[in-house]
Amino acid sequence: MHKYKLGEMLLQENLITPVQLEKAIAEQKTANKRLGHVLIDLGYISEDNLLKTLGKQLDTPYVNLNDVVVESEVINLISEDICRRYKVVPYLVEGNTVFIAMIDPLDFRVINDIKFLIHKEIKPMLASEKALTKAISKYYGLTDEMRDMVKELDSDLLDKAPVEETENEGRRDEEAPIIKIVDLLIINAVKEKSTDIHIEPFEKNMRVRYRKDGILHEVPAPPFALYSAMISRVKIMALLDIAETRLPQDGRISKKILGRDVDFRVSIVPNQFGERIVLRVLDRGTTVLDLEKLGMQGEDLTKFLDAINKPYGMILISGPTGSGKTTTLYAALTKIYSTEYNIMTIEDPIEYSFFGIGQVEVKEEIGLNFAKVLRSFLRHDPDIILLGEMRDFETADIAVRAALTGHLVFSTIHTNDAPSSVTRLIDMGIEPFLINSCIVMVMSQRLVRKSCEHCREQYIMKADQQLSALGVVVNKAGAKFYKNSGCEICGGSGYKGRIAIFEIMVMDPELKTLIAKRAEPYELKDAAMKNGMRTLFQAGLDQALKGMTTVDELIKVAGTAD
Repeated sequence: MHKYKLGEMLLQENLITPVQLEKAIAEQKTANKRLGHVLIDLGYISEDNLLKTLGKQLDTPYVNLNDVVVESEVINLISEDICRRYKVVPYLVEGNTVFIAMIDPLDFRVINDIKFLIHKEIKPMLASEKALTKAISKYYGLTDEMRDMVKELDSDLLDKAPVEETENEGRRDEEAPIIKIVDLLIINAVKEKSTDIHIEPFEKNMRVRYRKDGILHEVPAPPFALYSAMISRVKIMALLDIAETRLPQDGRISKKILGRDVDFRVSIVPNQFGERIVLRVLDRGTTVLDLEKLGMQGEDLTKFLDAINKPYGMILISGPTGSGKTTTLYAALTKIYSTEYNIMTIEDPIEYSFFGIGQVEVKEEIGLNFAKVLRSFLRHDPDIILLGEMRDFETADIAVRAALTGHLVFSTIHTNDAPSSVTRLIDMGIEPFLINSCIVMVMSQRLVRKSCEHCREQYIMKADQQLSALGVVVNKAGAKFYKNSGCEICGGSGYKGRIAIFEIMVMDPELKTLIAKRAEPYELKDAAMKNGMRTLFQAGLDQALKGMTTVDELIKVAGTAD
């Protein structure tokens, strides 16, 4: 073992200062934690640098598992059960020696047990617990099931695509393993509550990723030889042209999974090495259409409920794709739904089936666009209209006039914040006096990952420049926030699920005066904040103080207080 202590080595490497070390040692006495963890918590050093130095202290090399790709032959040396029990991952083989990533490379009991099981020499390597947990989930998630299905395939069948469902039963049985593999990827994505499935070809392999809680996670992929067959299988399911490989294609799949109906929007785009597939998962069974559970509380909820209960006018929700706008709109319809109202929606595509509501899906290829459907809707005596998106002047103009003639109109628009939505409408060609007459409220929203309740830990952020930069006003004791260490329940990410944060701008006389003058977005923002509007960051900060999310996640999604 190295003769220097960890603190001394960090000083020698110029990774911390003597003052920082002194503060960390003082903090360690009260926090009852290891010095390294205290230094990370105080923000003095990154986990990566700490582990590199710790590896030198222990005379054990450090490996960052996030930066390496482990071959399947290496992974197959040790079972998933052993890896999870001992928290180890094999990542390299040289001759008769297997390099094993471990949290504690000095645990000789674990080293000897694995050596006995695999009959090879073991070279321990230091790795972080979070990276190990992530690697185990990445490399062992589907390996056994996938391996069993691949074994069912004859070697000469790997390069063949699945045939049409209408062909003879014998051939369908022969292709069944391909069908099972694609179904397995889809079913597993639904089980893990993923929102998207990405299947991407590269020169010699393919990558499969699930988007969970807004972040893409790589999962074990089938052998690359099955790639063409999988692409064809997805095209068959989505009723697309199997022979077309040069042009983008879009389709839809409906399947019954885990006892409920799940829809998938399919998009196929040619790229350098083949065709790239993205399946958007529309799982109605797991969708929460409850404003409070989505994250809307307190004064925000009061303002929103007051707006959606107006007899007429327009309510706009802004935000990027995937920020939960449609879910919020349907949660609003759930609140105000009544058989006394004629409620109609125009969507591209229909994401949620809602009994008692007239829903129309846009089909641009036959000329059925938002404007045409909206114009027809007005002849059907609607009380409430949900317009999926305002993309152009014609659609916006009809929607504005509908809101002015006794209809309550909900819609979405792609802008970064609430004040910018008004400017966007003016840019489209809508006159400011019409905007002032019809808009009741504009809301911007984002989705932030929720802190895992099983591994979140509270810490005190001191009342210094860091808090001032966040716009937090506290006493000298500081403010209580939360950080995540990662655990098996959240897959090592520290987060599980998502909630929305909202920026709500209610129209008032001062705002209307500025809109009439075609004021800039920053002027509208200043006026709205004087009237009680909280920015996305301020709304998210409240959730961070409650332990619902972290400051790091908030800054990543909503930026800073500025």
